[in-house]
Amino acid sequence: MHSLPAFAALAALGLSAFALLNAQETSVDLSPNDKLVVPPGQEKRGLTVFTEKGCYSCHSAGTTQLPEVEPGPRLVIELGGDLHAAWTRDDYARAIMSPNHVVAEDYRIAMMRLGDHFKAENSPMPEFIDTLTVTDLIHLTTFLDSLSD
Repeated sequence: MHSLPAFAALAALGLSAFALLNAQETSVDLSPNDKLVVPPGQEKRGLTVFTEKGCYSCHSAGTTQLPEVEPGPRLVIELGGDLHAAWTRDDYARAIMSPNHVVAEDYRIAMMRLGDHFKAENSPMPEFIDTLTVTDLIHLTTFLDSLSD
């Protein structure tokens, strides 16, 4: 019955090697004071996710060139810049995975003026819990975080 402890030791070693290789691949140097939960990803891959998931249809992304959007009335929320300068990858992840967590004040006011109290309390952004992988989320939040650099 030596196989279970041996397997556990090999699994732990494999996880440690994976973590080391992953850290070397992204060359991330996290200090003990870094309180971020979402690790850094790759900006370019994040832009791909932003485009593939259609985020650009409702969001601008600073000076980033994005696909054309059908003309007509639409809600456009600017990401990056002064408004999101203090946001972290964690803040972006929370807003993406739980859009009703924080509803933009401008949107809330516009919906109240239109008399739609339900929309004023709920974000128009869909939840991505079932359609966004953790890897996609990591890359996407890294891209969004780069917009305020």
